[in-house]
Amino acid sequence: MNRPLLEVSSPNPENAPQLAETCAALGTDYRVVQDRVGLVTPRVICMIINEACYTLQEGTASIQDIDKSMKLGTRYPRGPFEWANLIGVSRVYEVLKALWEDTHEERYKVCPLLKSMYLRGEQFQLNE
Repeated sequence: MNRPLLEVSSPNPENAPQLAETCAALGTDYRVVQDRVGLVTPRVICMIINEACYTLQEGTASIQDIDKSMKLGTRYPRGPFEWANLIGVSRVYEVLKALWEDTHEERYKVCPLLKSMYLRGEQFQLNE
């Protein structure tokens, strides 16, 4: 997503020199993270999107209000529904499903609204 810092996993520490060389050739900084489903950034963003879906499903706030609140309150560059559409609802669903299957932690259980959007192949309507 056009980030200046790559998030990579390297299960084999012997590959560290090649990784450093490749990233240097690309002119890209990187951080090695644990080799787990979802890595770090996708896991966090997908969880935020999922929680936003629960908030929308419960009727607590609209898509526009949730996106605006997250941008103003956290200074994120995008709201959760903007992220979902940019990443793709199907990718968000698949990351969360894989996390749930890997961990069985409640925080990764896919919101029914997100699942229905995925099954219908829809995106979130950002403008009312």
